[in-house]
Amino acid sequence: MPARNQQRRRADRPSSAGPWTPSSPLRRPLRPIPRDPARMGSAAMTARRLSLPLRDRLALTQGLLVAATLVFVAGLTLNLTHTYLTRDLDVRILATALEFRDGPARRVSASADLAARARDWLGTRAAAPDEAVAVRTNEGQVWSTAGRLDLAKVDGIGAILTATTPRWRIVDGPGARIRVAAIPLIMDDAPVGTLVVAAAKTRLHATLDALTWRIVLPSALGLVLALAVGYLAVGQSLTPLTRMLQQVESIQSSQDLSRRIPANGPMDEVGRLAAAFDRMLARVQEAFRSQQRFLADAAHELRTPLTIALGHLDLLASGAASVDERRSIAIATEELNRVARIVRDLLLLARLDEGAALAVTPVDADLVLREALLRSMVLAPRRVEVHAEPGLSVLADPERLLQVLTNLITNAAIHGGEDVRITLQARRDGDRGIISVTDTGPGIPPEDLPHVFERFYRGARARPGSEGVGLGLAIAASLMRAMRGDVWVASTPGTGTTFTVTLPLASSPRPSAESHLRRSRKRDRAEKMVWK
Repeated sequence: MPARNQQRRRADRPSSAGPWTPSSPLRRPLRPIPRDPARMGSAAMTARRLSLPLRDRLALTQGLLVAATLVFVAGLTLNLTHTYLTRDLDVRILATALEFRDGPARRVSASADLAARARDWLGTRAAAPDEAVAVRTNEGQVWSTAGRLDLAKVDGIGAILTATTPRWRIVDGPGARIRVAAIPLIMDDAPVGTLVVAAAKTRLHATLDALTWRIVLPSALGLVLALAVGYLAVGQSLTPLTRMLQQVESIQSSQDLSRRIPANGPMDEVGRLAAAFDRMLARVQEAFRSQQRFLADAAHELRTPLTIALGHLDLLASGAASVDERRSIAIATEELNRVARIVRDLLLLARLDEGAALAVTPVDADLVLREALLRSMVLAPRRVEVHAEPGLSVLADPERLLQVLTNLITNAAIHGGEDVRITLQARRDGDRGIISVTDTGPGIPPEDLPHVFERFYRGARARPGSEGVGLGLAIAASLMRAMRGDVWVASTPGTGTTFTVTLPLASSPRPSAESHLRRSRKRDRAEKMVWK
C-alpha cells in the first residue's frame, strides 16, 4: 500500500472534534460528561447563580407585601387622624364665634355699642395660647385678645377683617399654619363689623408627628419581625424542594440514572413533582439504555463483516496485477479501516457507558507525554516544547492515557496550522497531577466550546475534508472519568487553546536506570521529529 495511504490511516486514529477559529476571548471549564448541556452551559449557569435564591425572593416578596400594607394602614390612620383633629379645631373655632354672636353681639343696640361690648367680652375671656379672637367695627377699630398668637403677623389679615361674607381660610402665621374663620356681624340687615377667630395648627401637627413616630417605630420592628418569621417559614416550606434539588444534583453528578428521589413526604406539589421527575428519569434511563444497546449491538454486528471484507481485500491486493486495481483496492481498504475505527470507538464508548473498569497503575507522566508526542508528530511535525516535572507519576491506564494525550496533541497539530507552537506540561497540584496541551492556534469558537466533549459533535466551521466524526474528545472525556480523572478546555480566540487533564497522583518509587534509559531514548526520538 502506498505510504500516503498509510499516513492517512494513521491520521484517522485520533478522532477530531472540529476546527478552531478566532472569536472573542473566552475561558470556560467543561466537565467530561457526554450529552450534558446543563453542565456544559457554564455561561447560563453563571447568570443563574447571580440571581437571588427562591427562598430569598419569596421572603423579600412577603416583606414587600407587609411593608406595603403597613404603609397603607399608616397613611390611612394619619389621614383619618388629621381629618378628625382638623374637624375638632373647626368645632372649637365655631364654638368661640357662636359664644360671641349669641352673647355680647345680641345685646348690641347700636353700631357704636359693638366696640364696648367686644372690649368687655375680650377682656374677660381667657383665650387658649394658640387661639386669637378679634372684632372689627365699621369705624375701623379692631379689638383682639392678648396672647401668643398675634393676628397682626398673619398673612392677609386685612382682607379677613374686612370680609363681608362668612369664610374659612388657612393662612401662614408666625411659626405655624393658621386656621381662620371670618364671620360678619349683622344688625338690622346691615353689617356692623366682623368677628375673626383664629387658631394655630401647632398642636395638630405636634399630635400628628408624635403619632407618626408611634406608628413608624413599631411598624419597622414589625416589618423586621415579619421578614425573619417569613424567611424561616419559607425556608421550612422549601425544605422538601431543597432536599429534592440536592438529590437531583447528586444524580446528575454521579450520572447514575438508576437512582430515584425518595418519596418520604406528603403528596403535595413537591411530592407530585418528585414523582413526575422519577417517571421522567425512568424514561430517560430506558432511552439511554436502548441507545447503548443499539450502539453496542450495531458495533458488534459490523465488526465481523468488516474484518472479513478487509481480509478479502488483502488477498485481492496480493494478487492484483495492474496499478489501477491496486489503487482501487487501497482506497477501499482505507475506507473500511476508517469504518472499523469508528466501530471500535463505538464499542469503547459502549463499554465505558456500562462501567467497564480500567487497569489503573502508576504511570510516568514524562514517558507517556513523549510517547504521545512521537505518535502525533508522525503526521505533521510541529514546534513542540515539553516541560515535565521529574518523577511525576499519576494513577491511570497507560494505554488509555496515551490514547487521550495522542488525541489532544494531534488535534493541536492539525487544527493549529503549520506555524502553531505546542507546549506540553506535566506538574503536580496538591494530590493531583496536571497534564496540559497548549497551542497557539486560532482557538475554538464560543458557540462550539460548550459542545466539544459531546458525541458526534462537529463545529459549524469544520475543516473541509476532515474525516473525524466527533468521537475523539467524547472518548477522551469518558476515559478520564473512568480513570477518576477530569478534562476541560480553555480557549482564547486569536491566542490559542489549552486542554488540561487531571489525575490522582501515584506514590511511585525512585526511577530506575532502565526507566531513565527509556526516557532518554524517547527524548532522542522526539527531538528528531520536532523543532525545540
